[in-house]
Amino acid sequence: MDITIVIPALNRKEYLRRTLESIPETYAVIVVDNGSTDGSYAWCQEYAKRRSNLYVASCSKAGAAAARNQGLGLCQSKWIYFFDSDDLFTGLPDGWDEQADLVCIPTRQQRNGRIKTRAYEAVATPHTHILNLMLNTQGMIFRTAFLQAIGGWDERCLIWDDWELGARALLHRPRVQWITKEAYHTIFVHANSLTGSDYSSRIDKIIETLRIVFEDIYDAEKNASLSSGLCNKAFAALFYRCHILCGQVQREGDEEAARKVRHFISERFQVNRQSQQMGQLLEWGAKKGVRGMWRIALWAMPQ
Repeated sequence: MDITIVIPALNRKEYLRRTLESIPETYAVIVVDNGSTDGSYAWCQEYAKRRSNLYVASCSKAGAAAARNQGLGLCQSKWIYFFDSDDLFTGLPDGWDEQADLVCIPTRQQRNGRIKTRAYEAVATPHTHILNLMLNTQGMIFRTAFLQAIGGWDERCLIWDDWELGARALLHRPRVQWITKEAYHTIFVHANSLTGSDYSSRIDKIIETLRIVFEDIYDAEKNASLSSGLCNKAFAALFYRCHILCGQVQREGDEEAARKVRHFISERFQVNRQSQQMGQLLEWGAKKGVRGMWRIALWAMPQ
């Protein structure tokens, strides 16, 4: 298969060998070192001497999105797939639609020795993804030309960059194939992994990504990439997602983070009373720890 796997790496020397050895040499691999100080770059260069499929580059700009974009610029294959530097490759699906722009696959997480497939649902519309965050880094395989055409990764996003990219990709109305029969990728969750465990400590970065997604929807509306109805749903989904986030940081006991989210909501959205009431309900449910609030928000989408 004509595919390149791109792996950004920042101080991941202890994990890289396992990740790289899980990938067959039939696939091209680009490791982009993102300013490591633990010897990761030198180790990869030495390892590449024994692996003809491995190319090692370095990126001076901070952030995984910048490193991924550098890998995108180096990619010469039809398809591109992004890993984290501590993931495990476990195969690629059959039945691939060669005409697709985006192939989506479920992933699984290993935490404390236990493996669990991440909950997922096939996503066809931006508002559904905005609410349920199903399209993650390792769950999206892009046609390289499509990803380049929509601008690659947004390097302003220092967190939730895959959520933003998934929303922006769907706003461009790609041909999407969902392969749901099994998970093909294992994400290891550990103390030093990129997968975070709370919202409050990262709230400023999250709000910046929310702002960028708002801009993405506005651009789609301005350029008529989507119908006005779908854009309205995307804006409504983002409004509800913000209220759910506000409830989540309250549950974590951080009223200052909640204040920042409320400020963003009041600054960006003008909604009717019914939507305001639904937002407050979603916030209350998230604060109380009620699971699946996004499903209620999806049910409440404007028709």
